[in-house]
Amino acid sequence: MTQRIAEGSPSGAFDLAHLRAIHRHLFQDIYDWAGEIRTVEIAKDGHQFQLRRFIPVGMADVHQRLVATDFLRGLTRRNFAEAAGVIVGDLNYVHPFRDGNGRTQLQYLDALARQAGHPLELVRLSPTGWLAASRAAHKGDYRLMVEEIDRATGG
Repeated sequence: MTQRIAEGSPSGAFDLAHLRAIHRHLFQDIYDWAGEIRTVEIAKDGHQFQLRRFIPVGMADVHQRLVATDFLRGLTRRNFAEAAGVIVGDLNYVHPFRDGNGRTQLQYLDALARQAGHPLELVRLSPTGWLAASRAAHKGDYRLMVEEIDRATGG
């Protein structure tokens, strides 16, 4: 997967098709179903993710919010972190794939940040901090996610 990350992620419109293309690119050597939407319900630590039949609706909501905000362009670094924290937190809730959602979300966020003028330094993200941020966002608390993104954009 390190090689696939180094190759760069597919470009796209930050919609479900784009997210699927990123997942397919990252996991094509690992899973036959890379890029395919999950067909089972999943939960982690007792918290249910988006029901599979609502994945397209959940992802459409994320995409519509990005369109409405010009894909987070023109924001200060801090405002970008705040808006992106909610987007990524909600994307995590949608959880469209059986596995590999977190790594796919990071590549999606990286592309979103670059086009918005706030490139990430992914090495600044703490794996334990990112996991804690994802768990908190799943419960509707985006503060840790915002702080992780803020740090990764140079804050």
